[in-house]
Amino acid sequence: MIYLWLKALHLAAVLAWTGGLLLLGVAVAALGRSGGVLLPHEKRMGQAFLRWDRRVTVPAMVAAWGLGIALASLGGWFGAGWLYAKLVLVFALSGLHGVLSACLRRQVEGTNVRERAWVRIAPGLCVAALGGIALLVVLKP
Repeated sequence: MIYLWLKALHLAAVLAWTGGLLLLGVAVAALGRSGGVLLPHEKRMGQAFLRWDRRVTVPAMVAAWGLGIALASLGGWFGAGWLYAKLVLVFALSGLHGVLSACLRRQVEGTNVRERAWVRIAPGLCVAALGGIALLVVLKP
């Protein structure tokens, strides 16, 4: 029974984390097209997105990591190849979160000197990684 609760909480945390990650990606891509200087309402939106990130997305990411490690331990999956492949994608998503939150913070502060072109495709990278994770978890190849 505890396993099912952990699994449900892990899934809820993952959904909140990835939803916030997609929000960051879309915000960075949209605000990056404004040419560098943000209008006051764009800054307020960016600040609101950063508050959401600090209050919801980051705690959800930490919970997803903790619950995921607990699930892998209970399931006896350490040593399984599919888990290591999943962990590579999860590390990549964690890194992407850091890059996107830093980009958005610099955009809001007005210190963003030049945005990287690949950041515009970050939402697509996130969706692709999530699809890969879903395949690995369900199929366990």
